[in-house]
Amino acid sequence: MIVLLIMVLGVTAVLASTLNLSAVQKARQQQTAAALAQARDALIGYAITYGDNHSGETHGYLPCPDVNGKDLSGNPAEGSARASCGSKDVSAIGRLPWRTLGLQALRDGNGECLWYAVSGNYKNNPKTGLMNWDTNGKLQVVSGDGTLLTTEDNQAVAVVFAPNAARPGQNHAAAGMLCGSYSSADYLDNDVGHGINNTDIAAGKFIRATADGTVNDQLIFITRQDLWNAIQQRTDFASTLRQLSLRVAECLASYGRNNASGNLSLPWPAPLTLSDYAVNSNYGDRSNLYFGRIPYDVATTNAQTHNNMSGATLMAPANGLACPSYAATPTTELQRLYPWWDNWKDQLFYALSAAYSAQGGATAPCGNCITVNGRPYAAVVLFAGPRLAALEQTRTARNVMANFLEARTGDFSSTGRDPYSSPAASPTFNDVLFCIDPLLAVTAC
Repeated sequence: MIVLLIMVLGVTAVLASTLNLSAVQKARQQQTAAALAQARDALIGYAITYGDNHSGETHGYLPCPDVNGKDLSGNPAEGSARASCGSKDVSAIGRLPWRTLGLQALRDGNGECLWYAVSGNYKNNPKTGLMNWDTNGKLQVVSGDGTLLTTEDNQAVAVVFAPNAARPGQNHAAAGMLCGSYSSADYLDNDVGHGINNTDIAAGKFIRATADGTVNDQLIFITRQDLWNAIQQRTDFASTLRQLSLRVAECLASYGRNNASGNLSLPWPAPLTLSDYAVNSNYGDRSNLYFGRIPYDVATTNAQTHNNMSGATLMAPANGLACPSYAATPTTELQRLYPWWDNWKDQLFYALSAAYSAQGGATAPCGNCITVNGRPYAAVVLFAGPRLAALEQTRTARNVMANFLEARTGDFSSTGRDPYSSPAASPTFNDVLFCIDPLLAVTAC
């Protein structure tokens, strides 16, 4: 009986110890999950309010990591994002900049501070060329078994890591800092089996904790679509893009009202295919082109119309036209819209009527004109809404109009007299159109 009692007590003790260990592990996992989720929410919040907190900027940018626990003057300031991190479009890794995000130092269930990787084209300095909903992340994430969790057109823009307990060869010593050292190899793991090293920012591919314990990093990530779904929830977001499209149409119309010859000729469009869609100077007008992108440079048209504008750049200050223009400190609506033009110009398209071209000797009413819903117009500006799942749109090829626009009854040929349509918004239509009438007034269409 005594032996039996001892055995029962032993089994009970082991069971209690196991249950207690399980409870501790569960509590650690919950703390890790909560810290990662809080970091993710804070990063999204930073991106969707970036333009509010940085004059003359648009939304979408993420902070640089904390790379050495110091401010720009070299003073201790753990959790502060660097003002600049690396070269343009090159991804960066470091500690989560919790101070910059308005947080306390977030820790995982093992008491370790979080790490953070940001895609090179989403970091706020140096900035990428185009920041809009087609800007794809550069980071990939795989599960513990090696399954890719991010798709080709929806890669991660940020990854947050919980390093958890130190693995063999790693040193989590404090090194005189609140969160420890800034050596990522001392915290983040290398999965030799899958060929993925979580410290390798150049490769830009990261793996979650593996079942065999080779990797114990937990992580959470934000994809391109995650971020832009959040930004699109802003009550002013759609209206700002709509206002941008309206002002761009009015800019083109104001050009026609400033021709020295007294006609109403409008600028030629810029080509659909460009070597770099971020560079403004690539958006030069081209003779005999009736459909394309909004021209930034209109020197070709000016030579034919002798327009009264100053210079040959539409989106420039003091050119005499009502166009969005750059200002270091924006004070007017057109100045505040310029950063939006600068980042969203690849989403704007322009159809010109043959009768209103620089070679057409434009007259009113319309002769050979494009039509929208059967009504003739001098020109139309089209803003492409986000890609539509119902139409399986992708934006890999930037010159394939079927992936951008739905507002045509045929292909996007360049005859200057094509028919366009503007139905109600639906799962198969989300373009925004502004029409320039024969007298160069601009209306929604």
